[in-house]
Amino acid sequence: MALAPDTEDRIARYWAERLGCSPAAFRESGVTVTGHANEETIRLLRRQNALVVAVPADLGDATAGHSEAVFDADFPGTDAVERALADTDTAIDAVHGPYVLWYVDQPAFSPVESDARLLVGADESAFERLRERVPEADWARASPTFRPGQTAGLFESERLVAVATLTHLPLPDVGVVVDPEHRGRGYGRAVVSAITAAAFDATADAVVRYRTPASAAASLSLAESLGFERWARSAVLVLDRGQTGSP
Repeated sequence: MALAPDTEDRIARYWAERLGCSPAAFRESGVTVTGHANEETIRLLRRQNALVVAVPADLGDATAGHSEAVFDADFPGTDAVERALADTDTAIDAVHGPYVLWYVDQPAFSPVESDARLLVGADESAFERLRERVPEADWARASPTFRPGQTAGLFESERLVAVATLTHLPLPDVGVVVDPEHRGRGYGRAVVSAITAAAFDATADAVVRYRTPASAAASLSLAESLGFERWARSAVLVLDRGQTGSP
C-alpha cells in the first residue's frame, strides 16, 4: 500500500525545511541547488527525477554551473561535484552514503508476528552484553539506545540477539542491530516491526523512517517486507575547505 498523500506532504515539508527548498522541488524533474549555513558539507537528496543539492552559500554558483552533470551522474555524483568545485578552495574529504530513505505510515504498515517485545529495566544488562558482541562500527551506525518501554528486543534462549529503537525526530528514525552470530534469521525484521508498531500505538499518525545503505540488500528487503516505501536516496559529502590539491 502506498503512503497516504498527507504523509507524502509531511515528508516533503520536513526535507524542504532541512535543505532550504520548496516541497515542490521533490515533485519537479531536474536539479534544485540551495544554500545552507553548514560550511562543512554538501547534502544531496534524490527522489525519482528530482535532485536537491544543498551547498554552503559561497559554493552555490559553482555547483549550479555543473548541476546537469551532477544530475546525470550516478548518485551521488561525487566526481561531477569535484569538477564543479575545481576552481574553488574546496575538496571532498569523505562521502557518507548513498543511503535509501524508507518511510511508512500506519495504513501502509505490514507487521510480522514474533516473540520480539519492548524491553524493561531489568533487560539493561542483556542490552549491554549485546553491545559487546556487535562490531563497534555497526553499533555506531545504528545508534540504538536503551529506553525501557521504547526499545524492542528479541531473545533466544534468554540471550538478547536483536534490538531496535526510535529517535525522537519529527519523523522518528529506526536504529537496529543484530548479533553477528544470529543474522539472516529474520530477527532484525522482527524488532523493527515491534518498534514500529509501538510508534503507531503511541501516535496513530506517526511516520516512521528507516535508513539503510543503498548496497545493503538484506536491509532493503527488510524495509520493503514491512510496508516501508522507498522515498528517496541521500548522501552527505564532507568538505575539506582550502585543500584543492592545486599548487
